[in-house]
Amino acid sequence: MGEKILSGGFMYKFLDETKSNLAVDEDTGKVTEAKAVIIPIGSRVITPKQQEAYDELKERQIKREIRRKMQDELGYFYFVMREHRFGNISAESAARLIYLCTYLNYNNEFMLTERKKMKKSDLKEVLGLSTGTTFNFWKEVSNVYILDSGEDGLKLMSPYIIRGHIAKSDELYKKFYLEGVRCIYKAIPVSKHRYLGYIFQLLPYINTEYNIICKNPDETELEKIQPLLIDEICNLLSYDTTQRSRLMNIYRRLTFEYHGHKEFFVTFITPQDYKELTRAYINPHILYSGSDYHKVEVLGLFAKAK
Repeated sequence: MGEKILSGGFMYKFLDETKSNLAVDEDTGKVTEAKAVIIPIGSRVITPKQQEAYDELKERQIKREIRRKMQDELGYFYFVMREHRFGNISAESAARLIYLCTYLNYNNEFMLTERKKMKKSDLKEVLGLSTGTTFNFWKEVSNVYILDSGEDGLKLMSPYIIRGHIAKSDELYKKFYLEGVRCIYKAIPVSKHRYLGYIFQLLPYINTEYNIICKNPDETELEKIQPLLIDEICNLLSYDTTQRSRLMNIYRRLTFEYHGHKEFFVTFITPQDYKELTRAYINPHILYSGSDYHKVEVLGLFAKAK
């Protein structure tokens, strides 16, 4: 008769005719090679497969904890499909729409307060625009992104923007953080709204882990990311490349207060003597969908304006 082996299940060790150590699983009858070892009574032996499962469980627990901590630090958010370019509306309207969506509830209703619904007549005050500019904004977004339900208020009708749980993979979306978006929108003049919108129109090119505007947004290794050159960014935005320096200088002046710190919306980092390799980073307090936004903080050193 074989000798019982302590493990995750019951196995019995025995010697075959060649005196080799073998073990048979009592449940499955599967025979495997065995090694005789002496362990303290009461010890639990786990197989490599069990250890792998345990490691995976711990990794999932760590990721959940990081996500929870990120939400505590960054606050509430809504989702925008990352491949959406806001191509049917102007850059300034894209910026205003992104801001307006910070007023969404989980039923896709725009709310002034927890109980008071937002109506079309509230847009001018909420967005801080003139009557004419509000009219132009509404003309672009009505029945495309927003539905006017009269007394029932304004409702989001776009499939590209979601507040709340999503059934599809998070990887298909970018998270826009309510507090950060409101801070930057309120901090800059109306005439500069289009520069917020330009970045939002580049959403498909923003790297998930490092918030760099690049050619390979799914790349997770920093050294393998291929940043878009400033001229390439200008071309994507139909912006005159001869005005590239002016564009960068405008972004260097777009700052906002966040948790007591003055921060940049976009930061340009240029290796010494290699201006053509300038990288543009987006502040993760505005949007971020990676595993840990501190990666961008440590890297970018971009957030705090001096």
